[in-house]
Amino acid sequence: MSLFDAVSAGDRAAVLAQLDAGADLNPFDLEGRTPLMLAAREGQTDLVGLLLEAGADPILTDSIGETPLIMAAAHGHAEVCRLLLPHARADEKDLARTLLSGLGLGHIPMDPPAVPPDSFRRKLASAGAYVAGKLGDDGPAKRLERALRAEKQRKP
Repeated sequence: MSLFDAVSAGDRAAVLAQLDAGADLNPFDLEGRTPLMLAAREGQTDLVGLLLEAGADPILTDSIGETPLIMAAAHGHAEVCRLLLPHARADEKDLARTLLSGLGLGHIPMDPPAVPPDSFRRKLASAGAYVAGKLGDDGPAKRLERALRAEKQRKP
């Protein structure tokens, strides 16, 4: 059983056995995801904490540029987000907040948003996503679209 299999099964004992055997904490699957990303996406709070304590890298991104925090927020796992927040950049915290509020979930303690919705930084992010899309990298555009959709859903 691989570390991916143990995390997929939600088997804490198997994860511990893999860690004790010296398994690589940050292997990538075909979609560029790590076991920590899988645990975060599935809302496995216990396994996320275990993998973080063992040294899994919480800032690695998958093939479209999403971190474990963004995956957890997109799937509505606020408790997992709380574990991952200390490792996130400010823009990731803001996106996670937007995603969670778009799902109707309560407030999770984060820094207040530093950037108003109509700010120059937002416009720059939009322009950057547009240029990246023209260059064949649609990951930034997908993340920006998801954030904007979530933002629209939470407005009254």
